[in-house]
Amino acid sequence: TLPIARAQDFTTYKDGQTAMTIHVLQGERELVKDCRSLAKFTLRGIPPMVASQARVRITYQIDADGLLSVSARELTTGISSSIEVKPSFGLEDSEISRMLQESVNNAKDDVKVRLYQEALVDANALLESVEKALLEDYDLLSEEEAQTINNACMRLKVAINKPVTNYDEAKANIAKLSSELNSTSDDFANKRMDNAIRKALAGKSVDEISE
Repeated sequence: TLPIARAQDFTTYKDGQTAMTIHVLQGERELVKDCRSLAKFTLRGIPPMVASQARVRITYQIDADGLLSVSARELTTGISSSIEVKPSFGLEDSEISRMLQESVNNAKDDVKVRLYQEALVDANALLESVEKALLEDYDLLSEEEAQTINNACMRLKVAINKPVTNYDEAKANIAKLSSELNSTSDDFANKRMDNAIRKALAGKSVDEISE
């Protein structure tokens, strides 16, 4: 029933990211390449934050005339950007039927590829986070500890760059190596936290801390 509206929150991928490109698609497939591109627009002025801290709300609205409006709003500052897609971008009934049938026929394979790609995104984010931490606080580690973490990073990089012949196996391997890197770097994360607390408390009296 028209009009109708839906909203979903998204976040940033990289530390300090200040812009986000929104790609509006039409289709039932899991992958962007298999859907129809309707429009793109960019939200700029996102406050620089640590990755995944920003909140961007994407709202989709279709009015009674079939006009699709898509807006993006950063929830901290309220900055926004939007675009309209005219009804002329619609599909014939035969095209819709074809797209629906293709989505059914390819559903299992599409899901496998999507899950693999999501694992890739998570693995790359983990690598970036660990490598950034190594650059900033390498001195907190012994040579042996640093080498162990570097080796885990290298194993994950190899898996990420390995040609894929089986998406289920590739995803499982990346997930396994990501878990190993997380476990390997746990003590390092705790050391960084302890070090940050020591720096924050340095030179402060008990009364100042209790306040």
